[in-house]
Formats: sequence, structure tokens, C-alpha cells
Amino acid sequence: MRDETRIIIRMLIICLLATLTLPVFTQQEDDPGPRWGHVLIYHPAKDQILLFGGARERGSYIGDTWIWDGDQWQQKDVNGPSPRGFCAVAVDEKSGAVVLHGGRGNERDTNSDTWAWNGSNWQQLSAESDFASDHHQMIYLDQEKMLLAYGGWNGSDVSGKTWVWQKGKWQLLSEDGPRKRAAFAMAYNKATKSVVLYGGLWLEGQYADIWEWQDGQWQQHGGPYDQSSLDHHAMIYDEKLQQVIFFGGKNYRYRAQQKTQTVSGSSIEFLTDEGPSPRHSIGLTYDSQRQKGYLYGGKEYQGDTHVALGDFWRWNGEQWEKVE
Repeated sequence: MRDETRIIIRMLIICLLATLTLPVFTQQEDDPGPRWGHVLIYHPAKDQILLFGGARERGSYIGDTWIWDGDQWQQKDVNGPSPRGFCAVAVDEKSGAVVLHGGRGNERDTNSDTWAWNGSNWQQLSAESDFASDHHQMIYLDQEKMLLAYGGWNGSDVSGKTWVWQKGKWQLLSEDGPRKRAAFAMAYNKATKSVVLYGGLWLEGQYADIWEWQDGQWQQHGGPYDQSSLDHHAMIYDEKLQQVIFFGGKNYRYRAQQKTQTVSGSSIEFLTDEGPSPRHSIGLTYDSQRQKGYLYGGKEYQGDTHVALGDFWRWNGEQWEKVE
């Protein structure tokens, strides 16, 4: 073998060995990725949007924590709630923290624990309680300065109980009010200083009724059954419109929706059907500083297949725009 050939072969072997010993770099995810049933909530004390948990496949929940700072997503390497979805979440304006309760876990278990997010870490406030629920909702009451939660699936049945978080524990407040249900939507109407509840599921059907919590009691506005029934939708109070709006969900024919609508008293009014594609089990929150709504992910159907979505949208009070 000629010397030139030996040199070329030796150089090739050296190059190959060098590539085998190079460190392997894994690319970090730059957004939370597709999911449904997750937490999405604006944290005004920290001017950030918190995203937690949800599912990418049926019955397979995750427990990651992400922050949107207005420009980009950042995953937080923190210990917190176990993997779960369909939790109740609200900002406790008295403490300045985001409070998370319950949710469904990977063994189809319904959790009863309570957690707080302070902007950088999770803290467990209660490991367990008499209040176990998923697919429920929670709201901070401005006047009473306390958290109010209602309904959901308690592990064996849907619930119609109203709870309050006071002095570090959950207390049963009432069993009167809306018929028991899960997967409904709820928001605090700052204009009327009341809680608005719409729709949801029970074991044998779907609701279209609207309820209002004000002055310590529930009051019904219309319903409970008609062709406007809906479940797994999401609701916020738009401060620019000074109205409660809701998006998505499944109708009584089990079809995912893409309408943005308002609810006031017993009336529902259509705003637009342009924007995010039909879906349900979305994350929806309102950024009070920028006066914009934000929507992330959700679930759509492709035939009989459940598909997780990972797109991110912004609502400006008139129309939706995709956040790139």
C-alpha cells in the first residue's frame, strides 16, 4: 500500500473516532407542546402566564410547569403537583399566589390536595382534604376576599357542592344551587361583582343553564336544557368589553366548537367563529395588564382519534390572532 493511501486511511480513522467522542447535545423544547386539560392562568403579581400539566394522550397526564413572560416560554425545573389535568385554579389576590386544587391523575384518581405558585416555586398548602374533585372550577371573590369552588367529579359521582378556602382548609359552604355537574365554565364578572357559571355535564346529559353567584347564594338564569348546551368550554372576563366571554367546548351532538360568545344574564350572544379551530378542554386566561385574552392548546377530533393541540392565540377584544 502506498504511503499516501495509508495517510488518508489514518486521517479518516482519526476523524471517525473524534465524532464518536463528541458530546451529545439535546435540544431543549421551546414551548409546552400539544396538550389538553391543562392549567393556564395569568399571574398579575408576577406579570406572567402559568401553564401546568394536562395530557397529550388519553389517560396520560404530565406535571411540567411553564411560564410565558410576554415574549417566550420558559420551562421551570421545580417540584410541584403530581402529573394531572382538569384542576381548578384561581389567583388568590389576598396572598398574591396562584392556587391550584385537585385534578385527575394517571390512575384515574381524583386529587384533593391544594398548591400555591408564588411565581418561581410550588408550595403544598394541604396534602389532602374532604374536597376531592376534577373537572371543577374555582374563583376568587373580590368582596369576600376568599376562594370559592363548585362542582366537578369527586371520584364516584358528579358533585353539586359549593366550597370555600378559608384559614388554610376547604369548608363546605352549600349544597343548594346548580344541579350537580362537571366540565362546566365559570368566571368572575367584575362589572356585576358576581360569579357566572354556564353549562357542563352530568352522568346522563348536558346542561345549557346559566347561574350567578352573588351575595352568598346561587340564582338561575334560564335553562337547564336546550340546543345551546355545552361542556369542556372555557370562560374569562374581558375587561375591555366588560363582558364574560367563552370559547370552544362540545355541543349536545358531541361536536367541538370554535365560536367566541358572550354571556350576560340569561342571554348568549355570538361574537365570531374566526380564530382557533374547533376544540375543547383548552387553556384560557385574561392578561389584565395588557387587556388581552390568551388561549393555549386543547383537544380536537380526527375521526375517532383524540388529537392534542399546541397552538397559542391572543384575543384583543374583537378578534383572535396567532402568537408566533
